[in-house]
Amino acid sequence: MEENNEQVIVDFEPLSRRMFFNKNKNVYENLIKAGIQVRSLCGGKGSCGKCRIMVEKGLEYMNPPTSSELRFLSRDDLRTNWRLACQTLMSEKISDKMLEKMRATPLRIYLPEDLLHEDFKILTKGTGKGVEINPTIKKIFLNVQKPVFDKPIPDFESIVDEMWMDNVDKGSRAPLLVNLDVLRKIPHVLRESDYKITITTLDGKEIIDCEPGNTIDQNFGIAFDIGTTTIVGYLINLLNGKIHAISSKLNPQTAYGEDVITRLSHAKEKDGLQELRSAVLDALNDIMHEACSIARIQETCIYEASIVGNTAMHHIFLGLDPKYLGLSPYVPVIQQGLNIKSRILNLNIAGSGNVYVAPIIAGYVGADTVGVMVASKIDEENELTLALDIGTNGELVVGNRDVLAAGSCAAGSALEGAHISCGMRAASGAIDSITIDPDTFEVRHTTIKNKPPRGLCGSGLIDLVAEMLRAKILTRSGNFNSSLEEKGLLLTRDKEKTFIIVHKNEAGINHDITISQEDIRQVQLAKGAFYSGTRIILNHLNKVNGDKHHQIEQIYLAGAFGNYINKENAKFIGMIPDLPSEMIHQIGNAAGTGSQYLLLNKELRKKASTLVSRTQYVEIGAKKEFQREFAGAMFFPHLNLDFFPSLGEYLKIPKR
Repeated sequence: MEENNEQVIVDFEPLSRRMFFNKNKNVYENLIKAGIQVRSLCGGKGSCGKCRIMVEKGLEYMNPPTSSELRFLSRDDLRTNWRLACQTLMSEKISDKMLEKMRATPLRIYLPEDLLHEDFKILTKGTGKGVEINPTIKKIFLNVQKPVFDKPIPDFESIVDEMWMDNVDKGSRAPLLVNLDVLRKIPHVLRESDYKITITTLDGKEIIDCEPGNTIDQNFGIAFDIGTTTIVGYLINLLNGKIHAISSKLNPQTAYGEDVITRLSHAKEKDGLQELRSAVLDALNDIMHEACSIARIQETCIYEASIVGNTAMHHIFLGLDPKYLGLSPYVPVIQQGLNIKSRILNLNIAGSGNVYVAPIIAGYVGADTVGVMVASKIDEENELTLALDIGTNGELVVGNRDVLAAGSCAAGSALEGAHISCGMRAASGAIDSITIDPDTFEVRHTTIKNKPPRGLCGSGLIDLVAEMLRAKILTRSGNFNSSLEEKGLLLTRDKEKTFIIVHKNEAGINHDITISQEDIRQVQLAKGAFYSGTRIILNHLNKVNGDKHHQIEQIYLAGAFGNYINKENAKFIGMIPDLPSEMIHQIGNAAGTGSQYLLLNKELRKKASTLVSRTQYVEIGAKKEFQREFAGAMFFPHLNLDFFPSLGEYLKIPKR
């Protein structure tokens, strides 16, 4: 790539790929040259209109819409910054002053999922501790008594009588509710099926469906985990808890911002909240449709959905104004769990189906954290346990059978590849593990699906930093060891030192894969946030419990990043406390597992409410000791090596 083209930097989402952009080529050509496979029926000629992109930041630097774009894109499309990748390139009128501004603030382009051929690695599996099957949805097969001339019992009352046949004491019957849509079906279903029907009840209090014949085995629910980056749905048989299908996709809200704060900002704009809600609702319905296709059932056989997600995702899904989540004191609209009819939310399950939305803890600790707590049963542990849900946002829970406290930390999205010069999400070609020979400095790596390397995902990034420390390429302060520059191991590009991981001729892209000093800083910020957050929650528990000395005895690592990282390397860089490996457990998508448990057992919904009331919320960033704790945690593994007594190697690693 020519030197004058390396001035332009573009962030591509949801890939979290930051790359140099050849300003003499269009977006489509830049993507293909970078090894990012995109769909285009016409091969980038502008004649199919399929390569739609959204220019989120930097549209003023682009060329005006072309005739092809005016043909394929509506006025609303153009007004909301949609363009065709093969028609969009840098304007010829860019001045040196504009280029200087672009260097300071990279451009940002969103690539819709249907444009990409990317094979993303989305974590769907989680580890839980088992659940008893006791759903709110029950199906009952009935052989209803036919009406006769001398006893013309109304249809609905006949159904109720048959349901309560075993109950001798009629006075103890609880009244049953019925939806008007179901009531309208009853006379036809009864007579078409010769009065042999299956009714579906919600919590034993409401009839939500009536079907001809025996359909007891067609009783399904779907559990959703709405993450900031990814959404996962689990289609489950409510009779036995069997998962019949799992479907997932990237959260399309990344078109409006990769993190929660940016999306909260977008929600303030005209129609912003509706755009965000429509994006996530469409994704949920798409996931459900795909899951049902895999299981070969109809969406109408799904009678209940359970939802977990962080507080912002929770509010946006419900259409609640999330404005005050971003303003001190970060107050949510509601905390308790909710049961809402699916038709009100436009979720495409059975018309009278129920949607259970799990409770939240606070403005920045949401229902996904409640899901982690339910799945892990952290409240039943004897050992004081730290549960970390590591994703675009970081949530921490410290607790056992005696205490529970939670908080969140601004870890940023560096651990998912964002804002890293050669970072990317976990997809084919992402470097996911690394070792470095401390004598020769030779770098060995593996990639997802063994494809040619195209960038670093989070697990590879943690490995790389740990190995650079062991090889003394980095100092404990996070700086490059200047003595290595003389050996040619460090290169200076754009006045910044970089370390080469993979040379251009071995990479699956057209440039070296490197890590820069700024990339190291991003890792320090993320790992420092987690460790300092842990210490602040412990300090809080010590104070409220009479200066008792609480110590972490066990760790649960949840979320995609927590599942795939090398836990020893996470400890080595000081991201988590210094515990023996056997006390550090990777529990996968525990939020998703918690959502499944809440779908399968109605009693756990009561427990979820109890957990919320028991949990002490700690506003980590507001604590007076935060800056001091955070500054110490920026060092590798920490400014105070006494916190990491097992890491004796650090005695040989320079401090600065």
